[in-house]
Amino acid sequence: MEPAMEKLDIHSTPEAFEDYLERFEIWSMTKKDVKEKPISLPYATLKELLLSHVKCTSFECRERAMFHKMVRQNDQKAREFILELQKRAAKCNFGDQLHVQLRDRLIAGINIPSLERGLLKMPNCSFQDARTACIHYEAVNELDIQSMKISNTLLSRRDELQSQGQSKLRSFNSDSYSRVNMKGVSTRNYKA
Repeated sequence: MEPAMEKLDIHSTPEAFEDYLERFEIWSMTKKDVKEKPISLPYATLKELLLSHVKCTSFECRERAMFHKMVRQNDQKAREFILELQKRAAKCNFGDQLHVQLRDRLIAGINIPSLERGLLKMPNCSFQDARTACIHYEAVNELDIQSMKISNTLLSRRDELQSQGQSKLRSFNSDSYSRVNMKGVSTRNYKA
């Protein structure tokens, strides 16, 4: 059995990297079952392969870390948050776990405790179920807020009208009606 080449630690010191390259050259020369030995490839090809490997790994890790940190901001609509989740997830290479990851991040990042509890209680909740529940929850809350605004406007208008009506009534009473004093004698107040 041929010895396996250890993996490259991209965070190693320059000296450790040089040592690794030496071991890699020796390993490549002794490898018999490979048609194109890595040592015989042009430098540009090797460089491209190495960079694509390093970039791909770190890029995917970075994107996944950013995805798992996503939380809906208080002023952000649920639809906007879901769209951002989907855009970020597209860069994460989740494969067949995409919808599971989207569902989990949506539930954990929705930032509305009552909705989160409701989603966690849903049996066999899929990403589509969670998405629909979030959008409906937001729509109902928007209707509640609009209805409260309308109610508050109507109440303040009613209070304003009542206030105007009472002041007009007081004015009407004091200016137009006769008054009766304690002795039962009527005194009229006329405006000139």
